[in-house]
Amino acid sequence: MWLGLASLVTRIRGLQWLLALAGVVVWLRLLQLQWWDHAYWKSRGEQIRIWDEELPARRGRLFDRNGQVLADNEPWVGGQALTPQRQARLAESGRDYQVVAQRSYPAGSVCSHLLGYVSQKHEGRWEGREGLELSLDNRLRGRDGQRRWLVTSQGRKLRLLFEKPAEAGEDVKLALDLRLQKVAHVSLTSVLTQLGSVRPAHDQPAGAVVVMKADSGQVLSLLSLPDYDPNLFLRSGYDRQIHRWLQSDQAPMLDRAIAAQVPAASTFKIVTASAALQEGLIAAQRRFYCPGVRLIGGVPFHCFVRSGHGDLSFEDSLSFSCDCVYYDLGLELGGVRLAQWAQRWGLGRTTGIDLPGEQPGLVPEMSNSSDGQQANLSIGQGDLLVTPLQMARIAAGVANQGKLPRPLVVLRKAKLNEFSRVTLSGPAWQRLDAGLQGTVERGTAAGAGAQGLCGKTGTVENQPSSSNPRGYNHTWFVGYSTAHKLAIAVYLERSGGYGGALAAPVAGQILKTWREIEEKSMFR
Repeated sequence: MWLGLASLVTRIRGLQWLLALAGVVVWLRLLQLQWWDHAYWKSRGEQIRIWDEELPARRGRLFDRNGQVLADNEPWVGGQALTPQRQARLAESGRDYQVVAQRSYPAGSVCSHLLGYVSQKHEGRWEGREGLELSLDNRLRGRDGQRRWLVTSQGRKLRLLFEKPAEAGEDVKLALDLRLQKVAHVSLTSVLTQLGSVRPAHDQPAGAVVVMKADSGQVLSLLSLPDYDPNLFLRSGYDRQIHRWLQSDQAPMLDRAIAAQVPAASTFKIVTASAALQEGLIAAQRRFYCPGVRLIGGVPFHCFVRSGHGDLSFEDSLSFSCDCVYYDLGLELGGVRLAQWAQRWGLGRTTGIDLPGEQPGLVPEMSNSSDGQQANLSIGQGDLLVTPLQMARIAAGVANQGKLPRPLVVLRKAKLNEFSRVTLSGPAWQRLDAGLQGTVERGTAAGAGAQGLCGKTGTVENQPSSSNPRGYNHTWFVGYSTAHKLAIAVYLERSGGYGGALAAPVAGQILKTWREIEEKSMFR
C-alpha cells in the first residue's frame, strides 16, 4: 500500500515538473517573439493588408423604340478604347491592365439634349448630369459591388475574403425613333445653315423640333439646335470646347424644345379660334372683313398683310392667318376669358414630360388688361410665352378632338389619367380642323411641301436687342396628321422670314419620313 502511494506521488511530481518545463518553454518562446524577433514580425505584419476593391455597376443602356443603342458602355484601358487590336497588343506585352466601362453615345450630337451626358464620380462610376441621364439616374446606375482581399504591401492578392457582385443598371427603351430624329436633325440643320451662311458667327439662328404620337403622347423626336457632342464630356483634352459651349451666346446647352420660352405668335390663333367657337361668337354664316388695320385704343394694329385680306369666312381667317379678325375676336372674348382658354390648353404650366429642365411658359394676368393687351394676346404676342413642347401638345389635342396627352419620352403605356381635356362641340372641332387644313392647302403654308398636315404658321415680330441685333423674326409651324396620329412643332429662333416658308417644310419632311417608316413596318 505504501509502495503504491509512493509511486503515485512520484508520478504527480513528474507531471508537475513537465508542466513547469512546458511553461518555461512557452515563456521563452513568448520572450523570443516579443523581444528578439519583434522587429521581424513587425515588418512581416506591415506587409499584409486588407484591401477593398470596388466593383462599379454597369450603367444601364438607353435604346430607341426599335432597339437602336443611344447610350452604351465601351471597354476602355488607360483613357483609350479597348479595340481588338489593342487588346491583342496588351496581351502580347504580358502587362496587367484594368478595363473600365466608358459611357458612349453612338449618335453623337443628334440626341444630345434628349439624352444629356454623364460625369465620372469615381473611376468607372458615372453620374447623370442632364437629360435622361439625369432623370433616369437612379434606374441606370445600378448597385456597386465589392471584393475584400488579403494583399501584400506590393498589392499581390493573397486570399479573397469576401465578395458582393455588382448589380447592373436597368436598360431603358425610349419612345424616340432614331431614324426620324436623324431626318429632323438633317432637315432643321439644313434650314439653319442656309440662313446662317450670310450672317456673322455671333448672330446665327437656332431652332427646335418636337414630334409626338397624338394618341399616346409618345415623343418620337425631340431636337434642339445648336447642339453639342456629349461624348466630349467623357474624354480628356476638350475642356476648352466645353467651356465655349457653356459661355456661348448661341446657348448650345439650352434644350429649346422644352425650355425656350417665346411668344407663340399666330399659332396661338388655334386657342383664340377654339374659344370663340365654343363661346358662340362665330355663327355658321358669320363673315369678317379685313382692311389691313384696326384702330384699337387710338393705336393702329396692322394685319401682317398690310393691304388687307378683304372679305373672309372664319375658316379662311385661320388658313390665311388674318390678324384683324383675331383682334376682333380677342376683344369680344375679353382678356380674362382668353387667358382661361389658354390655360385649358395647357399653357402657363409644364406638360409633365419625363425630362428635367422643362419650363412652364407664361399666360399673362389679364384681369385689368387694356384693349391693346387683349388684341396682342389674341394673336400670340405681348407677354404670352410658350415652349415648342407645349405647342406640339396643343396640335396633338386638336388631332384628338380635345384630349391633351402627357408627353412621354420613356416607352410605356399611357394611363387614362395622363390626359386632360378641352371641350368643344362636334361642329366646332370640324370648323377648326377645316381652317387648319386650309393653311396647307391654300393658306400661309401652301406650297411648303407639308401636304397631309393640318396646321398653323406663326411669325414672332422682334425689336433689335443685344441678343438679336438685327431684330430677326422667330418663326413657327405647328401641325398634325389625323391619319398618322402625329403632332409636330417646328420653331426657328431668329430665322427672319415667315413660318410658312421656313418652318412648314421641315414639318413636311418629317411627316414624309414617318409615312415611309410606317410603310416599311407594315411589310416586316
